[in-house]
Amino acid sequence: MPRSFVLPLLLLLLCCCPGAGGAQDAVFSQFYASPLQLNPAFTGVSAAPRITLNYRSQHTSYPSAYTTFAASFEQPVNNSPSSFGFRMLTDSQLEGLYKNSQFAIVYAYDVRVSKELHARIGLSGGLLSSSIDFGGLVFGDIIDPLTGAGGVTEEQLAGISKTSADLGAGVLFYAKNLYGGFSIEHLNRPDEGLLALDNNLYAGRPQRFSLHTGAQFDLKRYSNPRRPAYVTPNLLFTSQASFQQLNLGAYFGYGLFSVGGWYRHAFGNPDGFIAAVTFREDILRIGLSYDSVISGLRNVPGGLGATFELSFAIDFGNSAELQRRRHADRYNDCLGMFR
Repeated sequence: MPRSFVLPLLLLLLCCCPGAGGAQDAVFSQFYASPLQLNPAFTGVSAAPRITLNYRSQHTSYPSAYTTFAASFEQPVNNSPSSFGFRMLTDSQLEGLYKNSQFAIVYAYDVRVSKELHARIGLSGGLLSSSIDFGGLVFGDIIDPLTGAGGVTEEQLAGISKTSADLGAGVLFYAKNLYGGFSIEHLNRPDEGLLALDNNLYAGRPQRFSLHTGAQFDLKRYSNPRRPAYVTPNLLFTSQASFQQLNLGAYFGYGLFSVGGWYRHAFGNPDGFIAAVTFREDILRIGLSYDSVISGLRNVPGGLGATFELSFAIDFGNSAELQRRRHADRYNDCLGMFR
């Protein structure tokens, strides 16, 4: 599909009017490598500042593929239960014709419920911005059915971009080996509509609900101080508008490397399998994942192409010196896969 040709009215209804088309947020396959995008309560779970970068390219052979980039920074406050940070995400669709961007300040507060159990409360506040390249669209009313010649469209947009306030919240419970949490994004249903339609047709970006839980267990039989071995079964459920998604799988680590596998189910149909590999060395962590489609979409003419993600993190809380000083064993910690 050339960049200049789309079914514009359908495109605008689906992409610019979430109330009518049910637009959804990007959800990373490596959700554990983008914790602040998943739940603001994850802010500051490391012992020191952390920087994360994530890139997703979905269905790379398909003309209107999605590309998503995210970044975050977080900083725990010394001798305090508070942590601060920021996160940003840009999502490009329809070969760059439609884009949305999110930026938020995030905050988390850790509460010690009991000797073993902690609860973290997270909040986020920022902006959601949507834009469309109106000049890149070709509307049906300008195409002559006989000659194909073009003219000037009578279609008009209320604007080519829109920015609104965006709020979110979440809670995270964790103990030595178990964790569980819940988050809600777009609490205020931010307005991102670009069409001048009746307000009754548009209710703002749908709220996204995420439920995540899991555990981390040290495999003592195969583990030693230089090559720790662990397994982390985990589950992620996401719901937004009429879309629901369940990721169920596990992460296995040994020494510097970790591998993971997940089954993703979209409730209307089985969606795919995810395979991931991660390398860790001191403060550096690099991950690569690949999504294999098992739904009917695999039969699309020409194929969808690969879907892959690349994650990169610099976590100063994972430095060997700091770990020794804190007498911490990150591999026997339920939140280890998020660090």
